[in-house]
Amino acid sequence: MNISYFLGANSSSGFYSLYGSFPPGENSFLHIIKGGPGNGKSRFMRRIAAAAESRGLDVEYVLCSGDPDSLDGIYVPALNAAWCDGTSPHVTEPRIFGVTGDYVNLGRFCRQPLNGEDARHISALSGEYKALYGKAYGYLSAAAAIRETAPTCEFSAETALQLTRRLGRILDSIPSSASGTGSRRRFFSAISCKGQLRLTESIARMCSRVYSLPEHIVPAFMELAAKEVESRRLSALLSPDPLEPARLSALLLPGCSLAFVPESWGVSGQQPFDTEGMELPSPTSIPEQYAPAMSQAILLLAQAKSLHDQLEAVYKPYMDFSALDAFTHSHIDTNVDKALKP
Repeated sequence: MNISYFLGANSSSGFYSLYGSFPPGENSFLHIIKGGPGNGKSRFMRRIAAAAESRGLDVEYVLCSGDPDSLDGIYVPALNAAWCDGTSPHVTEPRIFGVTGDYVNLGRFCRQPLNGEDARHISALSGEYKALYGKAYGYLSAAAAIRETAPTCEFSAETALQLTRRLGRILDSIPSSASGTGSRRRFFSAISCKGQLRLTESIARMCSRVYSLPEHIVPAFMELAAKEVESRRLSALLSPDPLEPARLSALLLPGCSLAFVPESWGVSGQQPFDTEGMELPSPTSIPEQYAPAMSQAILLLAQAKSLHDQLEAVYKPYMDFSALDAFTHSHIDTNVDKALKP
């Protein structure tokens, strides 16, 4: 099963990273890719993923929160191996070089030094690019502060007990074989240059039973659900809210094909979680200033993406893509084909 998720978020406090928990497999080997803009990091990973898929292997795709059309990582469970972009803002290092991970330097296919005019252009673009991200995070911080002014949803003791019991009846149907090693955090939503995204196809692919909840009770419900799942020692994927990652926005139990999501996500086949007979808190309105702050943040992220495209365009003429393609073919032969041989 091929799925996608994010390991980073453009949040109210800046770039928020979950890369420390990647790759997920015990004793997985991590190939950390280094190189500049336009040096082919995403292209390199896509070709490895395509090779793995063509050989019948499942692939987990880590999308870039800044540019969801680009890859920040891939994980191939059958190979117990992963590849990730180890450059800023998610700089990654192997825990034990040569044992748990290594480096893949794609920068060596970039002819250096750059000429003076291009070097000056890159320096200017880099400064503008970082400044735009700083401004975007300022607006995301403002959006979070505005959202926080709305009254927080809190359940009464009776309602919390009713929700827990109703949730428990759903979880009681899960076989004991679904118990596992605990929870992992993965973003299934993002605030990006393309707007606010939800990876609903991946959720539907993993989970055939999807329960949806009214937006205003999601954080409080997910907190209850996470505690219940933890008490039962079930393996879960907890999806934080990208704006404020301390909140949870969704909870998935792929091992038993079950998920809980906000009703606004529109996951295929979702059905309302039964709250009949419960006294739920009334919905609250988020102040009208929230939407403009979010829109401005997304606009700035889109402008930053445009500058990053310009950076890549300056670097690309210096790249020897023929040599990179030959290296990629050799890397796939060593790390995919030979790894599959008994």
